[in-house]
Amino acid sequence: MFKPRILVAAVGLFILTSVPVMAQAGATVDLGARLGTDLGDVDREFFGVDVRIGLPALPVTVNPTFDYYGGGNDFYQLSGNALLTLNTASLPNVTPYVGAGLGIAHASNNTDIGINLLGGASISAGPVNPFAQIQLTLLGDVDIIAISIGALFRISG
Repeated sequence: MFKPRILVAAVGLFILTSVPVMAQAGATVDLGARLGTDLGDVDREFFGVDVRIGLPALPVTVNPTFDYYGGGNDFYQLSGNALLTLNTASLPNVTPYVGAGLGIAHASNNTDIGINLLGGASISAGPVNPFAQIQLTLLGDVDIIAISIGALFRISG
């Protein structure tokens, strides 16, 4: 069952990371939804929220995310990642990226913190930018191998 505290945590994460950024000149904020499945120990589908914050002073994009896994016990993951865009002049509309960060996974009465490693690509397609990525989260006893697709919308910048 979906609990209100999950929604509050996701909205809080978005507000904490976005509000200070929107005041900076040249900052960009993209917000989107994603769907995916885990091929690791969780073995469930999920839906989530993806935020990409670009700051002119940083060489990476700040990427907070929230994913809720359906079926059975409550399971969700909050992540904070740094994404590095790879330069590919031969593919002008495709932007590959790699990243790393921290993931906090919660299942029933257990919370674990782990390391995220991810890679993917987004496609510049006007106001909507679809993306696909794979993320490995190493949590100790549980490993998440999440494959996801989604779309991002520019809301600032």
